[in-house]
Amino acid sequence: MNWKQTKTLFIVVFFLTNLCLIYIYVDKVNKSHVNDSENDNAVNFEQEDIKLPKDMPNVSGVKMQLITGDSHDFEKDVKEDDNAEASKDGFTLTQKMTHAVNVSQDPISILKPYINANVYGGSQYQYHETQDGKIIYEQTYDGYPIMNNNRARLSFDVNGNKTKSYTQSTMEDIRPSKGENNKPRQVMSAREAIETLYYNQYLKAGQSVDSIRLGYYTVVKETNVQVLQANWEITVSKKGKKHTYYVEAVSSNPQITE
Repeated sequence: MNWKQTKTLFIVVFFLTNLCLIYIYVDKVNKSHVNDSENDNAVNFEQEDIKLPKDMPNVSGVKMQLITGDSHDFEKDVKEDDNAEASKDGFTLTQKMTHAVNVSQDPISILKPYINANVYGGSQYQYHETQDGKIIYEQTYDGYPIMNNNRARLSFDVNGNKTKSYTQSTMEDIRPSKGENNKPRQVMSAREAIETLYYNQYLKAGQSVDSIRLGYYTVVKETNVQVLQANWEITVSKKGKKHTYYVEAVSSNPQITE
């Protein structure tokens, strides 16, 4: 190879190398502009005097989809049990407990073994809240609660620090809903859900977000069948009063339900 060919080859390699470096630089600049744009669109909650929970759920890599479930009919379950009674539609069970459970110290840890051993589908329930003399558990699917749903709830009546009866409803045969478009989708972050409230005027300056959690919320409810969708449940304090909102968690244009 003579000098002229070597010189030409060197120039070509040098030119291609520069093109690669320019491409890498432009790509980095574009990405930084995208990040700057995202940061510009983010709400400065501190400046708005809006308080957020200290620990918000991390949903990185979490994907969810529409699910369908059937209400369990307790009619057959109560026929041979004098301590049990089913509602007229059969979807709610009221059960007297043969042995009261003392919940004066730690109702959550004490009740759970009883639930797992004695309640139909007990392992699917997780503690939600204690309110008005009732200890309330919610049914779960894939580790996430079925929220604000009277067909997926377990409620213990407390009298004198003891539980003597409970009311139960449960969903069974829970499965992904049919449909070609019902594919698992990435869940929006907790902060994005809160920002959705802010941009839609449900959350305003000076207010506070008391709690936020991810679960399933009913979007279609028939007599014995429900379709549920991934939602963020967000509780906001406004002038001393609490308001709960549900924000669609996997939609590009999330709807809000009060």
